[in-house]
Amino acid sequence: MTNSNLSKLHTFRGDEKATFTVVDGPTNINIEDANKSFLLVLDSSFNPPHFGHYTLIEKALEHYTKNDSTSVHVLLLLSINNADKNEKPATFDKRLDMMCLLSKHLTVNFPHIHPTVAISKSAKFVEKSNGIRDGLFTTGKIVYLLGFDTITRVFDPKYYVPQTVSEAMGEFMNHTDFFCLTRGSDDANDSDFDAQAQYASDISAGKYEPVIPSSWGAKISIVENRNKYNSVSSSALRKLLFNGEYKQASKDIPAEIIDYITSDDKAAGLSIFA
Repeated sequence: MTNSNLSKLHTFRGDEKATFTVVDGPTNINIEDANKSFLLVLDSSFNPPHFGHYTLIEKALEHYTKNDSTSVHVLLLLSINNADKNEKPATFDKRLDMMCLLSKHLTVNFPHIHPTVAISKSAKFVEKSNGIRDGLFTTGKIVYLLGFDTITRVFDPKYYVPQTVSEAMGEFMNHTDFFCLTRGSDDANDSDFDAQAQYASDISAGKYEPVIPSSWGAKISIVENRNKYNSVSSSALRKLLFNGEYKQASKDIPAEIIDYITSDDKAAGLSIFA
């Protein structure tokens, strides 16, 4: 698997005109009714993929498949030019391998879902959507899946200077929604979750004007999540994996991904999270 994804990554990087490419899964999603079609996009560093990612997709699928007439698809997206994060410790080809394994894990549990795994050179949501629209999902609603800590960064003005947030994202928000899960910690209380759940309503009430237009509140769905994966830390998992504490890490990472990591570590003689 690695050699294949490494080759695709190399080809993509070498193509100056390419900004988005599919690595695995459907390369074109046929839409019958744009008003009832949703593409759930989990755009993450996947460093490594874990049950926090899985839970976010699971909850989003539950949310958007309540109506039997809707058509729901899933995209796992890795941005190789992320505004905040670099390639270390796991290289992008290794992450793509693990994303493909997460995709298979999803298919086992949701047989009607056949996720697409893709990579993008774009760092901002607006630019990522342009790549997604160019062939993969030309029409229908794009929904980005986020943890609460990420949704607040999406609307941070520093990422859009010299434009304002509304100038940079206005057209994008006309065709995009956000689905967000609350995040917690071992000592989180009801008020912590309540404050997160209130975020979209606060936007609608104008609390964040003029930075965030009040009309955008209706574009954000925030669902409370208190399962055991609501505070999974990628950095903590990387530390466990670096130290070879696979059993401890396996509590938060699907078995097939742990197997991939341990097998690769043994073959290389060095952890991919070193």
